[in-house]
Amino acid sequence: MKINHDILVRYFLGRCSEVQKEAIHEWLESDEAHRKTFVCERIRFDASVVMSETGFLQQPSARAKNIVRTLLKVAAAILLLIGSNYLFNHYVYRPQPVADTIVQSLYVPPGNRAFLTLPDSSSVWLNSNSTIRYPDTFRGKTRIVELDGEAYFDVAKRKEQPFVVKTGKYQIEALGTTFNVEAYAGKADFSTALFTGKVRLSKEGDATAPLYLQPGEAATQVNDSLRISPIKTNPSRWREGLIVVDDYTFEEIMHIFEKYFDQQIIIGDSKVKTLRYRGKLRIADGVDHALRVLQNDVRFTYKRDEDSKIIHIY
Repeated sequence: MKINHDILVRYFLGRCSEVQKEAIHEWLESDEAHRKTFVCERIRFDASVVMSETGFLQQPSARAKNIVRTLLKVAAAILLLIGSNYLFNHYVYRPQPVADTIVQSLYVPPGNRAFLTLPDSSSVWLNSNSTIRYPDTFRGKTRIVELDGEAYFDVAKRKEQPFVVKTGKYQIEALGTTFNVEAYAGKADFSTALFTGKVRLSKEGDATAPLYLQPGEAATQVNDSLRISPIKTNPSRWREGLIVVDDYTFEEIMHIFEKYFDQQIIIGDSKVKTLRYRGKLRIADGVDHALRVLQNDVRFTYKRDEDSKIIHIY
């Protein structure tokens, strides 16, 4: 199968068949030049996404006024991707020797995201402020990775060697599957959404029977247990650099900002907490831009303390 621009775009959109995904994984592993081509195509794709999005809760009449700013966003997105790639490769991509293997550790700074191909050709998108640890080679009966943060996995099929994602809360076991996991160590939330395949969720040291998800289902931690429900909104739009707000309260949106931008936000005005919103926001625009856009729809002021990383909402 010839890997061309059209197939790669379908891959970035999550519309490839299993056969096409396997062919792309093999193509990536076969030549370093293919990896460089993949990165270039990803940059082009992200730039096109920026062009297609007009911002968060903007009125149609305002679109024409933002052409210059949109073009600047394209340039910024490209530079961000190139710069982030250098940063990941030279500073935060650290091999760590453990026993007879090498464990790789990749950290994605706030406001960024990264794409990674694992040694078994599985694909991983890492969200902002997330860390993944994985061995240079998967040995033994299982393929184990450790996650602190949020990631989207497209797992290569190996029936004889299940794929396990360990988090500080639950672990997810899969064979050939696509799913999203959110499990930040410093946050109480945990959720996973299954798109294809099948996963099993369990907790180390817990004798409770494991839970199984079917495609189109999500498991969310409520108190100390998991609740299964249908997926209503695709939780992995962050791979496109977007925060998608689907009828969220102001307080819920602030929790998202805390997670993606590594900021603590204190809401002093209780009146705005329960107001609800719908729309999209580009992560690369930053928390100040996000708050200013929200100010177009609700009256509030805020103050940032750069030393303590605390934002106060008044």
